[in-house]
Amino acid sequence: MILFVVIFLLAQCTKINQHVPEKEVEGLQTDGVLSRYHEVLNLPFSRHMLHPGYLVGIEKSPRELIGLNTSFDEVHLTNSTTNSANISDEDLTRQQKVFERTLGDPKAMFVSHILRYGRAQGDQQLKPGLFYSAYSKTAFGKAKKLLGDCHQRCAYQEGWQALQAMEEALLKDIQSASKSKKPYTHIFVAAMGWNNDQLESIERYNAIIEHTKRAAASSGSNFNPIVVGVTWPSVWGGQSVLDLANRTLHIASYPTKADDADEIGYGLLNYVVNAMLPRIEAETRLTSILAGHSMGARMLTRAYFSSSHLKDAVPRKNVGPLVIGLQGAFSANRFRSDFSLSPLVDWVRSAESGPYQNLDAPGGSMVLTWSREDHANPVARFVTGAVHVGGKPGKEVMVDDELGDRVVPLNWEELRASSTTCNRNKILYVDASSIIKTHSDIRNPEVGQLVWRSIECFGR
Repeated sequence: MILFVVIFLLAQCTKINQHVPEKEVEGLQTDGVLSRYHEVLNLPFSRHMLHPGYLVGIEKSPRELIGLNTSFDEVHLTNSTTNSANISDEDLTRQQKVFERTLGDPKAMFVSHILRYGRAQGDQQLKPGLFYSAYSKTAFGKAKKLLGDCHQRCAYQEGWQALQAMEEALLKDIQSASKSKKPYTHIFVAAMGWNNDQLESIERYNAIIEHTKRAAASSGSNFNPIVVGVTWPSVWGGQSVLDLANRTLHIASYPTKADDADEIGYGLLNYVVNAMLPRIEAETRLTSILAGHSMGARMLTRAYFSSSHLKDAVPRKNVGPLVIGLQGAFSANRFRSDFSLSPLVDWVRSAESGPYQNLDAPGGSMVLTWSREDHANPVARFVTGAVHVGGKPGKEVMVDDELGDRVVPLNWEELRASSTTCNRNKILYVDASSIIKTHSDIRNPEVGQLVWRSIECFGR
């Protein structure tokens, strides 16, 4: 009887979608523990962003339920990779294979909701407001009118329409702030990594941005960004780390979640980084900061280097974004040309052959951190050949002979004390061992100082 009661209570704890209609989440198969990835729809005032902007909630659902019935989104994306200097045909073929494999999952990522954080006229407090929801037939009228009344069966395409509407609203917000004499200084796009639910991601965004604002203020500068925060279904299983089954699911999820992060980078975030932001930057003359942690850094760097996969990519007229990867969970081999795995491993999972090797193509700048104290998921090196840039194995590749002339290695103390201007054509590779003591140690004041010093160094 006691066991029955415990099981019953645990089952009730998974039903956190109290306000989003249960039939809607069941229809998209985002119910149960997956409800934590639209939890802000249920608890909008419990924990929310402390800075103006938008929270883009991405979730994952079977293709047929959201209206994506092709191997990948052929309306917005292409599997061809535009060639550039010194990239071999074999490299390009491998990159196309990885693109097709990554986007060939039976389930697909889609924008399920967007919240706007702003102030009403005369209101001093920042409040969340519903901008779009795939769980509501009335939340986003413009997309519904364009696509008809198919509701959830059009959820994938509606998500793209919602991003396009968000672009228009974001531009208006920036212009309105300028007219009110409280202009924004940057557009700050943020993404967190593996094993972070929605509320935890929001907490991390708040900490990083607030510490960066304080670091800027201490140097006599102003950092007042408008924020686009991304959340995504980054973990399998429940939340209890004491549950052996959950722990097993967490570990087993790594290859799938790595592909999920890349899928978002190829698609939805590709649009944000390489279509939305260039248009807004040209209109407002603001610069963009793309800040990601762990697989969030994987997601944003994948988007940064994937404009050739976006059919409607917009060439930048101004300087490109500053990409800050905190303890990136992607392989340093992505920067190398003609990289291949052993034949046995390559037969199971194709190597990527340097999708990041052309640093000039995106037109921006990049800062990556690593730490000797970062020991996250060493198994990935033996399973997939990945040597994560955030740890010591990645450092050994990043400063080797092949990449040496494109990477500037230095430690945090040197960056903090430096008054020189950084070279935008080279990767600034920062040894942050003195301030990052574990893989997830990114919410401390020193990381905010590092973010601000990077912005200063590259003149952003």
